[in-house]
Amino acid sequence: MNLIRTIFFILPIAAWSSASAETMRFEDSAGKLGTSCATDIGASCRGVNLDSIRLKDCLVRNQDSMSAQCKTDYVRAFDATQKRVAARAAVRKLCERELVKLCGGVQKDDSNALECILTATRGVSAKCNQAISEAGFGSMAPSAEAQAQPGATTQGWVNELVGLETPPDMDVAALRQQALERVKSKADGVPLKRPPVAAQLLKLPKLVVEIQFDEDSPIVRPDSYRVLGRIADTLYHPTLLPYKFLIVGHTAATGKREYNLTLSQRRADAVRDVLVTTFKISSKRLQAIGLGEEQLLDAAHPTATTNQRIQVATVGKAL
Repeated sequence: MNLIRTIFFILPIAAWSSASAETMRFEDSAGKLGTSCATDIGASCRGVNLDSIRLKDCLVRNQDSMSAQCKTDYVRAFDATQKRVAARAAVRKLCERELVKLCGGVQKDDSNALECILTATRGVSAKCNQAISEAGFGSMAPSAEAQAQPGATTQGWVNELVGLETPPDMDVAALRQQALERVKSKADGVPLKRPPVAAQLLKLPKLVVEIQFDEDSPIVRPDSYRVLGRIADTLYHPTLLPYKFLIVGHTAATGKREYNLTLSQRRADAVRDVLVTTFKISSKRLQAIGLGEEQLLDAAHPTATTNQRIQVATVGKAL
């Protein structure tokens, strides 16, 4: 089986500082972990995805053989991620008075509540403002390092995911079965002639991300931890909080179609699991599907690495 991988673009590392009252972006904490501990994870924790429990436990068990840089940074990276998760979970509770007074009695679990508070021009208490700042919602502008990468910023990704006009009539389980049946029947054997198995996706706001995985595996390489963190930052953006998304795995047309379909599903599931378990994105907002080589992103070049991508598509309002 040929190596199935994605190509990751290298991004500048943001300053590693906790001096600000605002907690660290997921992109920065996850990116620092991947940069400082890539060799150690490859040597001692291969087969463990970015997970705030399992990966951290693995690194703890292997501290004696760990590089000095990783030993210095991995605890801080996990703590920074957990601190931001906790800060974001606390905003609605600490801003409860504002929800009632300024937002017309919006319920605490309403997906529009945070956006209502953030757009309020006055009447927000110091306690609420502090909670917003610690959660990172007070300043959503990209850092100087991110601005140096046009389009490759949280705000740039948010812009690509907004604009859903009509939620698609999409049954993910049925689409998965349809793709499997097409592969098993060997229909449309020539990649260039395959019609989209999920044509609805073509009309949706979507983001294409480049993630590296271990060979023939759903394990995300440390080089791509920063990308996973940025996806989490993007989905936490106030503009996107009311929406749910579909994580879509794709491969190039190399190797066996059925294997590619299975691998793409495992990889889409892995990305979803990291977003849910590590960054605490609500599982109700995320579904995953693997389409293998059945819906090529560049059909004119079926074997191109361009086809080996993860997509994030906006599919409707969160319940």
